[in-house]
Amino acid sequence: MSNKKTMNQRLLSSVIAIFIAMMFSFSAQAASCKGKSQSSCSADKNCSWVSAYKRKDGVKVSGHCRVKAGNTSSKKSSKSTKKQSSADTKSKQKKSTKDVDKKSKDKKAKKDKKAKDKKAKKDKKSKDKKSTKN
Repeated sequence: MSNKKTMNQRLLSSVIAIFIAMMFSFSAQAASCKGKSQSSCSADKNCSWVSAYKRKDGVKVSGHCRVKAGNTSSKKSSKSTKKQSSADTKSKQKKSTKDVDKKSKDKKAKKDKKAKDKKAKKDKKSKDKKSTKN
């Protein structure tokens, strides 16, 4: 029994160590591109140069070197993923709201039809009774 616990503890500590090592390697790779000039950035296969641009809010962003998109999960790419996932969630919420609205409309239409049919039957019965009395 204690042998299994020891093996589980070793496995857990190995997984944690690998995870920590991966985290440091990603940040080290991102740091390797930071501050490079355009020529040295272009020469490095892990980096890409981002030209200067102006954001919608008017802030000027100077050109800079960054890690290529597929190389790491840098902070910028994780932010864009969060934005994308929140946009996906919002679109799913809109769809589900539309589905609920459609279902409630269908339910109401079904209820109205039942009420109409019931009234029509009642009117027909009263008509039949009047015709049999005459």
